[in-house]
Amino acid sequence: MKISERIEILYSGGVIDEEVKDLTLKAVSWLEKKNISLEDERGHMFLTHFAMSLQRIKKGEQVATLDSYIIDELQNNRGYDLTQDFVRFIEKQGKIQLPESEKGYILLHLCNLLGKE
Repeated sequence: MKISERIEILYSGGVIDEEVKDLTLKAVSWLEKKNISLEDERGHMFLTHFAMSLQRIKKGEQVATLDSYIIDELQNNRGYDLTQDFVRFIEKQGKIQLPESEKGYILLHLCNLLGKE
């Protein structure tokens, strides 16, 4: 299944709304321009978590913050700078401010995705 199909399933199933779907597709495009493949299980998992996090933010739902030692370890990951660029892109494109807790999970999942490269 292609990542765009996975996003469409989330949308048609009512898990995400149209605005989140559009922003998620922009995220896919941004990541692909950085030569990050999303067409495997890790890519699908990352984008599913990402889309659901955007929907949580829209609903005002919060998640627990990752432990500081996990964040510290991720900051030493070779993909850390890219994840920060990604977060800035999403905040600008979506005209939203991502909570620190969600940034942590995006960092975790994106570093995991980059770890396969």
